[in-house]
Amino acid sequence: MAYAFISYQTNERHVAVRVHDALTSVGIQSFMAHEHIQVSEEWRLRILQEISVCDIFLCILSQAYLASPWCVQESGISAVRSGMAIIPLSIDGTIPPGFIGNIQSTRVDPNTLWLNDLIPGLAKHDFNFTFGLMLNTLARSRSFRGAEEDFRPVLPYLNRLSPEQAVQLLRVSIGNGQVLHADLCATQYLPPLARAYGHLLTREEYETLNSVLSRYAD
Repeated sequence: MAYAFISYQTNERHVAVRVHDALTSVGIQSFMAHEHIQVSEEWRLRILQEISVCDIFLCILSQAYLASPWCVQESGISAVRSGMAIIPLSIDGTIPPGFIGNIQSTRVDPNTLWLNDLIPGLAKHDFNFTFGLMLNTLARSRSFRGAEEDFRPVLPYLNRLSPEQAVQLLRVSIGNGQVLHADLCATQYLPPLARAYGHLLTREEYETLNSVLSRYAD
């Protein structure tokens, strides 16, 4: 299971908590320095240790973050780690500093930040795991508009799906009527997948999918 280090300026702890809670909701443990370091601990050594073992480094970028020497040092240390996913989340348009300046940040609303904001970075770390997260979210869609929102994070990755993953996506869509009958899903998102991978479904699944999509195509 992945382990994440959350780097943030103290006054933006509430944003870090939202990230922590989003990760926890999908089983990813995370470390927050101000929460997990005891007063008596050698906190600098602990931070170095945590960065050395984490799989994912998430930083809450802001002007306050750049003004903190410790935050900037944490991001610099993370840059020299190989095999670690670095996910910069900008809450005010601040761009990644120094050694992580080549990594594109994601602009987020600190008040509504949730799992979908983390998907691009998580996908760089482990696409198969992240695809599973997206499927689970889609399977729980409870409205047409919600289904369209839940499908949207999958769109950038459609061209990299394996046939097995494409079939999984189609089956989840068939199994959730909100997804199958949502306007954008039925008219834009699902038809290309159905044309490319529909033949891999069972006959019953394909007939159900084709029946619904054909009605929206009229």
